[in-house]
Amino acid sequence: MSVVVYDTGMLIALVNQDRRARARHAGFVAAGGHLPIVPGPALSQAYRTSPKTAYAWKRLLGEVFVHPAARGMPVGELLPRCLPCAGGLSVEHWKTLGDILGGAVLPPKKRPDPVDALAVLIAVAHGGGVVMTSDKDDIEAYAATLPGHEVTAVAV
Repeated sequence: MSVVVYDTGMLIALVNQDRRARARHAGFVAAGGHLPIVPGPALSQAYRTSPKTAYAWKRLLGEVFVHPAARGMPVGELLPRCLPCAGGLSVEHWKTLGDILGGAVLPPKKRPDPVDALAVLIAVAHGGGVVMTSDKDDIEAYAATLPGHEVTAVAV
């Protein structure tokens, strides 16, 4: 199964109405299948309450799945349709995330970013996928720590 995972940079591009990001997002949603996945921490990095972006956030959050799934989601919320989303993250996943962060050879002057590494881990948990990112080199470095898994970084 191939999925699309959005990192913080993609969320910011979408909320700021970046034409290229909006066109790609519209294509992912129109294709059906798994909704684009937003790691919860990426949402936390990008979200700020503001009347200027309230509509954009409301629309975007209605078209994506925020991972991990919350237990006891209110009626009307989008329910996860696949096991990796429904199951959330285990202790082993969090340990793997630490190994990804510790093993990645990042570009000079870059610091480990758990949110970017989590985007890669979510794609891998789904059997591979695409990470839409503003940090393509970082995503590729994290993906390289998990050989045998197909994760593609696409710059926004």
